[in-house]
Amino acid sequence: MTTAPAVRPGMLPPERADHYLNLAGARVVATEALRTTQDNIAATLDARAMMVLSGAAGNGKSFSVNAALRHLAPRNTYRVAFRARPTPRDIRHELFRALALPGEPPLRPIEFDTVLKDALTRSFHVLVCDEAQWLSREWCGMRGCFAGGVAFPSVAR
Repeated sequence: MTTAPAVRPGMLPPERADHYLNLAGARVVATEALRTTQDNIAATLDARAMMVLSGAAGNGKSFSVNAALRHLAPRNTYRVAFRARPTPRDIRHELFRALALPGEPPLRPIEFDTVLKDALTRSFHVLVCDEAQWLSREWCGMRGCFAGGVAFPSVAR
């Protein structure tokens, strides 16, 4: 009997979830677009920088990012998802959840930022934000808090 791998909040979806029809035996085809995405993400990770991947809905942005990160940083990738126009509080709580930090989230923003900064700088993290167009100006201001141990390959439509 095999057991399912441990699941943590924010982890990459299993490869079988890439194919929306759940076709048995379906495999990823290394198209030029997929290889370009993987090369760009690899360069972003090497530079510990931020990347935004944009394009029309249904063109495979999330699929390409997931496939690339499974090969490049499977244990360091954390998916975050936000509702429309998240507040700094929403962003803090989603990062706390995705990073599976222990205990209760701090109540005061300055303490919360310290907890997140400490967690993010302990090791390298890749934060993937699907539907990044929902992020607000506040996120851009908060991003500086988390620089150093984080790459942000965001996926926007």
